[in-house]
Amino acid sequence: MVRPQTGWRGTLISTLLTTLLLSTGLALTPPAPTIEAQQLVEQVAPHAYIWRAESEQKQAQINALERKLKQKDAELAQLKRVKEPAAQPPKASAPTTTATSGWQTGEFTAYYPANDAMQGGGITAKGDNLYQSLYYRGYRIIAAPQSVPFDTIVEIEVAGQTIKGIVRDRGGRIQGNKFDITYAEQASAVQFGRQQGKWRVVE
Repeated sequence: MVRPQTGWRGTLISTLLTTLLLSTGLALTPPAPTIEAQQLVEQVAPHAYIWRAESEQKQAQINALERKLKQKDAELAQLKRVKEPAAQPPKASAPTTTATSGWQTGEFTAYYPANDAMQGGGITAKGDNLYQSLYYRGYRIIAAPQSVPFDTIVEIEVAGQTIKGIVRDRGGRIQGNKFDITYAEQASAVQFGRQQGKWRVVE
C-alpha cells in the first residue's frame, strides 16, 4: 500500500502538477476573457435583440408579399380563362357567283357601240371603248346583272354557238338571268335579236 505524500514534498508535487496542467491547456477552469472581448460583448448585446426583431419583421413582410403575388397570379390566370373566346365552329362560306357554277337558263340580247344604242356612248361601265375592241383579256365583253360581279368569266351557249364573255358592263334592263352581248354594228345586233340559252360561271 502506497501512502500519500505529506509535508513539503506533497505540496511541491501538487504545485508541479497544477503548473503542468495549465501549461498544456488541460486545466479545468477556462481562461478569463480579455477586456476587449468583454467590451465588444457589452456593445453588441443590447442591439442583437433589435436586429433579430427587425429581421423577423422583414421576413414576415416578404412572406406576405409573396402570398399576395401568388394570389394576383391566380386572379390573372382566371381572368384570361374568362376572356378567351370559346372555339367557334368554322362558318360555312356563302356561295358566290364567281365560283364555278352549273348551267342556268337565261335570256340573251345584243347591243353595239352607239350613242343612241347604249348608255355611255360606246364606253362600258368599266371604261372599255367598244369602238376600239369588243374584247377584254381575250374574252367577249358582256353586260350582266348586279348579281354577277365585274370581271367574272361567263360561258354562254345560245343559237348554236358558245361564247366566253367577261362582265364589264351593266344595263338598266339587265336583271335576273338577262345578259347583253356586244356586237360591232347594228345589223349583227338586230340579227341576233332576243334568244333563250344557258350560261354558267367558269372563273
